[in-house]
Amino acid sequence: MSIIYPIISGAVRSIKSIKGVLAIWLSTLFLVSLVAIPMKSSIDAVLGLSMITEKLKNGINFDVLADFGTNLPAILSAAVSGILLLVLSGFLVNVFFNGGLFTTLRNGEEKYSSAQFFRSAGTRFWPFLLITGIMSIMVLASLLLIFGIALGIAGSSDSSPEGARFRAVIIGGLISVFLLPIFLLVVDYARVWQVTSSKPDGFKAIGVGFRQTFKHFFSSYPVMFINMLIQALFGWFVLKFISGYGPQTGGGIFLLFLLSQFLFILRISLRVWRYGSVTAMYENHPV
Repeated sequence: MSIIYPIISGAVRSIKSIKGVLAIWLSTLFLVSLVAIPMKSSIDAVLGLSMITEKLKNGINFDVLADFGTNLPAILSAAVSGILLLVLSGFLVNVFFNGGLFTTLRNGEEKYSSAQFFRSAGTRFWPFLLITGIMSIMVLASLLLIFGIALGIAGSSDSSPEGARFRAVIIGGLISVFLLPIFLLVVDYARVWQVTSSKPDGFKAIGVGFRQTFKHFFSSYPVMFINMLIQALFGWFVLKFISGYGPQTGGGIFLLFLLSQFLFILRISLRVWRYGSVTAMYENHPV
């Protein structure tokens, strides 16, 4: 099978699943708002009682922190709690919606159905949570092992400690870049198999994911690598764009908000493109 077909098929399927992408975007925006709006209100309440705004007009002023007084610990505590809650809830929301996405992507020729999307998201939640949780732990453990071994070897090197550690980080990073597409193939193949199975079985799905990945390694790996490269280039573009854009007016800030949301929708679409590509490969080599 040519690597071009699953890439093109994945792109087409992601476009057909645009309603699912928008559902993920709206849910994420809602979650972020639940944390950001109360935090902004708390900061505005403190800023309104001081001259902090005036002090910041001429650049960073370290006296600003002192002006927060006893409110600073409370604001920091609320910020940390809010971020942790946002990360956890975002993780669970993504697991939920992935169940619907993989189901709609599997039937690439059928018309998108909101009822099918949300029904599948609910019924596949627990096996998808198991698959994602186990694979996330495996990825984290592998990264820790890789960098631990690399830094351990660097520590025993006769060369300068700084240079040895730098080379160790580079080598560990290169190995991680090579291994990450493999883990992503496993988890995506596992989720594709799970939506085709009548019974929820996350452990068996992971086994199928490993089998499909290594059985069709030379045709699957390039497709995943290309998808990851596209996402990496997009992320680089976004960072360059955002860092070079400095709005000075309220209208400019609002425009930046709209652009950031559009870019976020594109980012979700690229991830769905990857899902669609793996789904297309699975359909050509079913278990």
